[in-house]
Order: sequence, then structure tokens, then C-alpha cells
Amino acid sequence: MQRKKFFIGLLSGFLLALSFPPYTFFPFAFIGLVPLLYVFNSVKRRWLLTYLVFFVYHYATNWWISSWQKDTDPYLFVSGFAVALVHPFFFMIPFALLNLIQKKYSRRISLWLFPFLWLAFEWFHSLGDLAYPWLTLGYTQAYNHFWIQIADIGGVWLLSFLIVLANVLILFFVEDVQENRLRKFGKIALNKYLVAFALVLIVPSVYGVFRSMDFDPSQLLKQQDVVKVGIVQPNINPWRKWDTSPESQIAIHLQVQDSLKRVNSDIDLFVWSETAVTFLSLDVNAFHDFSEFYRFLEGKSSILTGFADFRFLSSDEKPSFTTKFYLGDSSRPYNTYNSILLLNPDHSYQVYHKIRLTSFGEQIPYGEIFGFARSFLEWNVGISSWAKGNEQNNLRVKTQRKNFLVAPIICIESIYPGFCREFVHRGASLMVIITNDGWYDHTFGPLQHYLIATFRAIENRRFIVRCANTGISGFICPNGESLARAPQYRQIGIAEDVPLLSNQTIYTLYGDWIAYLAVAVALASITFTFFLRPKGAMAESHKRK
Repeated sequence: MQRKKFFIGLLSGFLLALSFPPYTFFPFAFIGLVPLLYVFNSVKRRWLLTYLVFFVYHYATNWWISSWQKDTDPYLFVSGFAVALVHPFFFMIPFALLNLIQKKYSRRISLWLFPFLWLAFEWFHSLGDLAYPWLTLGYTQAYNHFWIQIADIGGVWLLSFLIVLANVLILFFVEDVQENRLRKFGKIALNKYLVAFALVLIVPSVYGVFRSMDFDPSQLLKQQDVVKVGIVQPNINPWRKWDTSPESQIAIHLQVQDSLKRVNSDIDLFVWSETAVTFLSLDVNAFHDFSEFYRFLEGKSSILTGFADFRFLSSDEKPSFTTKFYLGDSSRPYNTYNSILLLNPDHSYQVYHKIRLTSFGEQIPYGEIFGFARSFLEWNVGISSWAKGNEQNNLRVKTQRKNFLVAPIICIESIYPGFCREFVHRGASLMVIITNDGWYDHTFGPLQHYLIATFRAIENRRFIVRCANTGISGFICPNGESLARAPQYRQIGIAEDVPLLSNQTIYTLYGDWIAYLAVAVALASITFTFFLRPKGAMAESHKRK
């Protein structure tokens, strides 16, 4: 009997995995947690079971992190397995909290609180250097086009909350059927479930139909101010780019850009890929002499490109764990930043330094404490220990024809809802994502990353221009649809007219409000457990009375 329950609970891992894109079984997410919740209190090895459920969920969806390719660095290969072993422990947190409060609350009340516990966990899991919200449950609905439109109210967090709530409702329904409660209470009980399921599943979809039409790209192109943007996808081998001539890589970008110009002479903004400009010279990367670059603009267009920015420390600045010394000279400390450089035809420029860095790939988590491990936790490709930016600033595109703000987002920054929302809240009328997903070519990774970006478009109702080294590059509409996508693994340029929008959604205005609510409810529930008597003690007290 115990073995049977164990395997019933383990089914949750497979259901959740199959619901996550690029698998198309997104309805499974609404029942994915039911088997585990159903047996959680009655199975002996509940913690082993919970770990295995989320090991299956993680590895079946994120196996590509440790995918082996011809030029793969062994560090990346090993780190993927390490993440797969460690990450499931994080998902055990909401179940540990559920177990805690069940000691004082009834099981039903505890399960009603579970969506708040889960969402509080997901939100906290998006904070700090160890954040990894890639597997947030809301992302399972990437192909559920109309239902996910409610993200403009509460972000992907609202989607996660409703998914977990649906799981709890289905669990209650199954248990009530088994225990003949529906027969006992008749139509009243059944109608309550029908109303609840309608509120969770049908009402958001109806809302989504109308909101999706509000942001139909064909209508927005007629109604809004429009800019023409060209995406330059260079298709450069990421493992070798740091060992080859940076000039030759720039030449590839220019070659693709020139081919776009021949077809589209009125492009306002060209977007190049992440770290398209590696290290050319101190004059360029440290002292920002971009005189050679301005001739590429021809007085008409701006260029937004990935850039390796070098900044020498002043004499009164204290070196950090990311500080390096130029040519080994201790008197010349500097930091390097994974950056975006915007060059305008009036010879003005702006630089944005990436703030949300990839743990173990671009930074040592909590490096101020664990900086001593730097030599063991860096890979051997490019600059693997970037300094963290400290200013979340929009960039202003200024051409003869246009003047507008863009949100500069680099790679993994696009998986953080509140972070991306802040750019739009500060006035960005267009979001630009540059990335290099070439490390994971021919795996699920690039497509998952692209689909996650569609949620940022819906949450803030902005067009997204996404340029990836080897793909997926494309234009994402405010309703999550793709206006255009470039084929992967090809050296190609694409250009589209993109509307500039200024409206602010509820999510843009109020941010992670539902996550804050979930945290408040979770903290209150946990706090009250220290003041309530155990359930058995309360029952005994009632008997005495």
C-alpha cells in the first residue's frame, strides 16, 4: 500500500514536467500537484517523495543545462548536474511549511493556505544571488494564449497562484467524491465547485480574449507611433568567440546589418546580440572612444549592442572580489561588466551594466562571502566573473526621426518579472532583450527562454525586440504573439515596424502585489502556529467541555 501511494505521489513530477514548454500538455499543470498533495500525509517517506517529484520536474525540463556539445566546457556540464541535484530542495520549502501549519490547523484550512505558501516561496526564489525562477509554475501556460492574458493584472505570480488553487480545488473535489460528500450535500456542493472552477479557469480566458484583441498588432500599427527596428543575428559559435578576432565578429554583424539596409533604408534602431563587442582595446572598452563606430550609423540609425565594459577603479575605491588587475599590475585595478551600449547618430552614447547575473556562470553567488572559491567556480570561456551593475536605467534612442526610451535587458534578466517591470514603470516604451543562448543550441533552452519573454510582454503590454546570437530572435507583441521570428542557427537579419506604447498595466503600476499578499498570509499563518494548541489538544479540550 505504501509503495502504491509513493508511486501515485511521484506522478506529480511527470505531470508538471509534461506541462512545461516546449511540451504542449499545459492542462496537466492544473492537476500536477494533486497526486503529491493527496498522499502527502499518509506516505511514510514523504520528504524523499517530495524531493524526487521536483527532481523529475527540474531534470525533465532543464536537462539542457548540462547538455554535452562538441565545444562544451566541462564546468558547464558538471554544474548542470549539480543544479539538478540541489534545486529540488528549494521546492520542498512550501511543503515543509504546509507540514508545519497542519500540526495546528485542520487539513482543509492548511490546503486552502497552500496557494499562498507556494506563491510566497516562488517569489522569494526570484530574489538574491541564488534566484532561479525559471520553473515558476505560471510559465507552464505559455501555450494557453488567452488564459495567460491576466498576467497584466498580477504578473506570472497570479498565474502560479491560480494554478495551485486549481490543484487544491480538484483535490477537494476528488476527496469529496470518494467520501460521498457530494451526494450528501447534493447540487449545492456541486455548484460551488462549478463556480470555483469557472472563476479560476474560464473567467481569465474570457478576459484574455478581449485583452488580446485590445493589443492586436495589426491595429496597434495603425494607431500608435511606430519605429522600424532591425535585428542582427550573427550565428557565431559562442565557445570560440572569445578566442577569435573581435573585429571579425563586428564585421559579421555589419555584414548582416548592411544586408538589412539594402532592403530597409529607414531603420531607426539596429539591435546586435549579447557581447557582440568583446575586447577591442582600452580606448574603446575602458575609455569609450567610439569614433570608429559612429561611421556605421550614417547619421540616421542608432545601434544597441552587447558590450564588454571595462572600468578602472579610482584610487579611493576598494577592490571587490570581481576586481582584476590589468596585466597583473596591482596599481591598475578594474572591473568588467556585461553591458549594453547604445550609440546614437548625434555621437552620444549610453551604457547599461547587467544587474541580474547568472549564478556560477557570470558570478559567484554571495561572492563577498564565498569569493575565495572563485578559482574553483569559474568556467574557461570568456569573462566568467562579471561585476554587478548598480543602476537600472533606460536608454534613450535619438535619431533624426525618433526619440524614445528602451528597456535594456540582458539574457537571464528577462526571467525576473519585477525587474523587467521596473524599466516600463520608469517610462520605457519598448523592451529590448539581447542574449546568447548558443551554449544550449539544439536543446529546449533557447525556446523556453524565448517563451518566458512573452510573459514580460503581456505583463507590461509592450513590444519586445529580442536578439539572440544563434536564435531565437524575434519581435514579440504585447499579447504574447510573435510578430516575426528569425530561423535559428542562421546568420540573418530581420526588420519590422514596432509600435511604441505608453499605457501602464495594473502589474506595471503595482508590481508584485499578489506576491506581497501571499507573503503576508504565509507569515501570518506560520506566526499563528506558535500560539495555537495542536489539533489533538483542541479536540481533547472540546470533549472535556
